[in-house]
Amino acid sequence: MGNGIFPDEAKIYIGAADMEGSELDSTDVNQIESYISNFSESGGESDIEPIPVFGGGNLDKESPRSQIEISFDIEMQYGENSTLFDEFKYGAGLTSATEGEYKAIVIEWTDGTNYYVRAYNNCRGISFNPESGADGNLKGSMTFKLSPTTTTNIKNLQIVDTAASGITW
Repeated sequence: MGNGIFPDEAKIYIGAADMEGSELDSTDVNQIESYISNFSESGGESDIEPIPVFGGGNLDKESPRSQIEISFDIEMQYGENSTLFDEFKYGAGLTSATEGEYKAIVIEWTDGTNYYVRAYNNCRGISFNPESGADGNLKGSMTFKLSPTTTTNIKNLQIVDTAASGITW
């Protein structure tokens, strides 16, 4: 029986779209696991719809995969990255008149020997919702969306059991 995969074994990187695994240690890449309290992924479903035909048979009509959505719950902190998640949504202008750039997101879990990696490319920050109660700190929820493939059918999601440094797009 294997060991579980735990949050304290995770590293989360966000960089420019098409970022290769070999670039994860670059100063242009943000390592954000210390801000994250929850991660979730949804979407990417494909559907097959039966179409009745004469003679009692059916044809299967395949629908394209749906968009993939990645969400993080964030614990906000003071420092040079205090506006980082706003920038993912609103871009460097940090106004409602600007948009964030497409990003690559890599989440790597490792116990030092074994790896589980989920890598996403061409992700767009679609929402950042900060909130705070009178008895708590400022926190928020950040959501990114991506298509399963590019317009030229190149993958935007990879799942591997090797080190994230080997990710290529």
